[in-house]
Amino acid sequence: MKNKLKLKIFGIFSGLTIIFTHTIVHVYAGDYQPYDRMQDLIMLDGEKQELSVEKELKYQEVPVKSFTISNLSPDITTNFDYTDWWYSEWEDCRYVFLPVTADRSNLIITYSADETLYLNGQAIKSGEMTSMLVDADTFQITVGDKDCGTLKIMQSNIGCIYLSTSHGGLNTLDNNRSVIITGKALMLNADGGTEYNGNIEKLTAHGNSSWDYSKKKPYNLKLPQKENLYGMGKAKKWALLANYLDHSMMRNKLTEEMCKAAGMEYVMDSAFVDLYADGSYRGTYQLYERVQIQKNRINIRDLEEVTEKLNSRDLNEYTQWVFGADSANEYKENSYKYYDIPNNPEDITGGYLLQFQQWNRYGYKCKSGFVTSRGQAIGIDGPEYASKAQVEYIRSFVQDMEDAIYSDNGYNAKGKHYSDYLDEESLIIAYLVQEISENIDATYSSFYLWKDSDFTGDGKMHFSPAWDFDLAYNNFPTLRVNSDGNIGYSYKPDNLFAAYFPIHGYEDGGQTSSSGSGRPTVGISWIGQLYKQDNFKKRVAEIYFERFEPYLSSLNDNDNLNLFKMAENIRPSAEMNNARWHTYGGASYSVFGSATSGTSFMESVNKVGDYIHHRADWLNDLWKPYTYVKGDVNGDGEFNVSDVALLQKWLLAVPDIPLSQWRAADLCKDDRLDVFDLCLMKRELLYQ
Repeated sequence: MKNKLKLKIFGIFSGLTIIFTHTIVHVYAGDYQPYDRMQDLIMLDGEKQELSVEKELKYQEVPVKSFTISNLSPDITTNFDYTDWWYSEWEDCRYVFLPVTADRSNLIITYSADETLYLNGQAIKSGEMTSMLVDADTFQITVGDKDCGTLKIMQSNIGCIYLSTSHGGLNTLDNNRSVIITGKALMLNADGGTEYNGNIEKLTAHGNSSWDYSKKKPYNLKLPQKENLYGMGKAKKWALLANYLDHSMMRNKLTEEMCKAAGMEYVMDSAFVDLYADGSYRGTYQLYERVQIQKNRINIRDLEEVTEKLNSRDLNEYTQWVFGADSANEYKENSYKYYDIPNNPEDITGGYLLQFQQWNRYGYKCKSGFVTSRGQAIGIDGPEYASKAQVEYIRSFVQDMEDAIYSDNGYNAKGKHYSDYLDEESLIIAYLVQEISENIDATYSSFYLWKDSDFTGDGKMHFSPAWDFDLAYNNFPTLRVNSDGNIGYSYKPDNLFAAYFPIHGYEDGGQTSSSGSGRPTVGISWIGQLYKQDNFKKRVAEIYFERFEPYLSSLNDNDNLNLFKMAENIRPSAEMNNARWHTYGGASYSVFGSATSGTSFMESVNKVGDYIHHRADWLNDLWKPYTYVKGDVNGDGEFNVSDVALLQKWLLAVPDIPLSQWRAADLCKDDRLDVFDLCLMKRELLYQ
């Protein structure tokens, strides 16, 4: 009897718009609570429905018990370099996915079958070297005289990581995120050189929605000692991002490059690799530096390390305490949690690594942390286990800063301006990354800030690195509403988004928590509050045009050519990844029905580029007026009769007449200067 597969695909039907609103839940530290992205999702073209399609699978079962290709990295002596063939239910065929290091003229095929296995009519001797995979990319499989379908060969062009794992392998971890995997790893670069060959201390689950909604799972990797992987600097902790929800696989990478171009103080580097685990090809992954205080990451004083040296026990062994809330699991304004650590260093002014946290994750995600008086939940990532004195210090510092931000004049009750507490340029750079990309998390989570010691740093809060952008750039349609009534849409390139974020604990429309208390917060984020100020907007505009606009323009030169060049670097690997995970085919194959999913890798990349192009055009028009005084063509900061005279001479082609700021005279807003602009300038001056 022929096998049939019931494929479940998502259909998008026009005519309906559905908004899933937030549900208030309490989260406890002992239980993992996935954050349901579907509460936020807006179905732009209609309701996502699950359809069942029956497809005949003629070759799902064949008389071959195993089929493995080895000697994939002939320059390295190892028993890791092998891969099994993989059966694709979508195509009813089999694949072999080869790493860049594989020499197709010297591969070993080992199989177990009822009879002799043939590829394109040529008998294969199990366990012997063969060069036949050089001849073609597609082979017809027969066992004896039985037709067993097609074998397709694909080969990558980037480095690879082989894992040999314990506890049932990655499938066990994929089915239970609490599992910790150990084992060994071999990491090779695209030239076949060894990046790492040794033990894995632990491999664990990574992420929240990126884990919950992905078949292809992301992981955290910890090595026994610091290693310099792919030129990114020595560290123990690394992340393997799957990018399953981003069909272009470019969103995190292009954000990383944008941050570097903008001069963000700390940017986490990454390298694309092919991942193999216990003979199973797992797809294209992005090996990323983890966000942590460390010489090669966020290079500030390690307060946790200093504290550890002063105490006899590991810091996590001390008792956790909470102030201002019923338990450490509760999100509540003016509360904080800490560890009862007896000995503190004399200097507790830094360094601290902080992260904005979603209110419904704060309880179980943050071991140490605090909630400001206006409801901003902040986790302390470093020191992860902070003492009472340390939490009270950084909490007080942040609260004083917040008080200044929300005051009418920018000064708090202590007479200090918010710029005394924070580095404004780094905050604006961090904001612009979120705004340009319309990141759906923006100032909800994965928004990092840090403070060095007053003795080794400037005593101010800095904002970096940028992290987690797989659902940015129109990859997840949603909206945000703050308590001023401002609405930002993540899927519209012609609106503000990150500037209109509320503090995440904001409960709109009279909603109450499950305790029934109801606790509305201020409802406007720090950045949203600052964006109300014209001086802040002007500085945003200046930094945008100086630091970001050139990079955005370079991405879109010649119809996304430079973005395509970035994508071409991983294209063969991405095509392999698609064959393994079937991520292309349009919105129907996107987990969230996103219109940014193309029918091919490059089409998905092009959709990202097109969105950035429209986004940059709108932001250019929005912020141009803030970079100059209207009519001030001589650039002296004032608009007066001398500017009118200067433009008139320029229009008359008088020699050696420079316009320091020609856009200031473009009152018609048509990107050209003519007599109509001159007339408008004269009228404007007359009205003044």
